[in-house]
Amino acid sequence: MLEVRLPSPVGALRSPWPYAAVLVGTLLVVGPLAALASQGLDSLDRLDALMIVLAGVVMAGWGLRELGRPTSLLRHDAVLRLDESGVAVHTGGARDGGWAHVAWPDLMMVEVAWWEIVPPYVEEPEHLPVLRFVTSFDAVIRAQPTELSQRLGHSFSITPEEASLVAILDGRIGEKPLAQVRQWLAEHQPELPIDVGRRPEL
Repeated sequence: MLEVRLPSPVGALRSPWPYAAVLVGTLLVVGPLAALASQGLDSLDRLDALMIVLAGVVMAGWGLRELGRPTSLLRHDAVLRLDESGVAVHTGGARDGGWAHVAWPDLMMVEVAWWEIVPPYVEEPEHLPVLRFVTSFDAVIRAQPTELSQRLGHSFSITPEEASLVAILDGRIGEKPLAQVRQWLAEHQPELPIDVGRRPEL
């Protein structure tokens, strides 16, 4: 059996910069306002304090706006299990989704392609490697559609059941686990076709 983690292009953890911006911005607002209220500042010092307050408001506002943005739909790594019975894929978080299963005789091919992935899956559009297990028909897939599989199915004109067997990987570090998968398939399922697309030249 092979179990491999397929790295998501977007990590589960947010960038620390919005948190830092809120903290620093708040300090820049509170400090000068306290000085204005408690000390007899001349007009030039008051102007300087108000400019610092304005900078703090802008900084904290940016941080709050970034923290308020919805997180990426690809924030969790996928997990892939290959064994003698077939393929199992888990693309959701601990509370979102479950396993999708398909048996080897029901697979037509394995595809590694480069798709253009756009928001809300990632922050900026980019071409990413996609591992897809293609079946003869949907009824052979044992899966409970998740939010991610439903959204992917709609975006790429496939069914949610088909999308449950799709994993979108980080383009920088996804090639190593893909190589592990291809090697295992070559050794244990040599008759299963594997279609590997070329990385687009952008």
